[in-house]
Amino acid sequence: MPYSIRPVRPDDAAAVLALLAGVVSEPVNNLMREPGEPIFTEEEEREFLAGQTMRPDWCCFVAVADSGEIIGMVTIDGQRRPAVRHCGRLGVSVAAGWRGQGVGRALMERAIACARESGVLTRIELLVLVRNEAAIHLYARLGFQHEGRHKRALLRNGEYLDELAMALLL
Repeated sequence: MPYSIRPVRPDDAAAVLALLAGVVSEPVNNLMREPGEPIFTEEEEREFLAGQTMRPDWCCFVAVADSGEIIGMVTIDGQRRPAVRHCGRLGVSVAAGWRGQGVGRALMERAIACARESGVLTRIELLVLVRNEAAIHLYARLGFQHEGRHKRALLRNGEYLDELAMALLL
């Protein structure tokens, strides 16, 4: 395997921001963010990552190529309000050149295991653009169920895009 999976560290801030900037700038961006939208500075990202690592309802892993480059990332972020504290929102990104090689699946399996072990999370939910068929297929293989469709959820380049709500009960 030409990469490894490990927990994110605060000193990964610059590489994490570079990964996300690269994915957002792709011609067909399947994230819920547009190129040029404000993101954290490197210092803000570092502080954010340092502050999250103590939370039992938060986990983040990165895929690191043998070269040391961060090529993927997954986060599960638990909700703060008591009634929904058991729910974690999942987000995953993989650099274009590494897709289709099992990186996304490895990241998600590690994050799902972390959520199961948290003692807090019993539900993982996500939103995915309907056009992102590869991601939807992966999520379904990992046990995520379709829960609904948000019609015209995004407006991108003059085109409305639908998204699917999916969840995995732990």
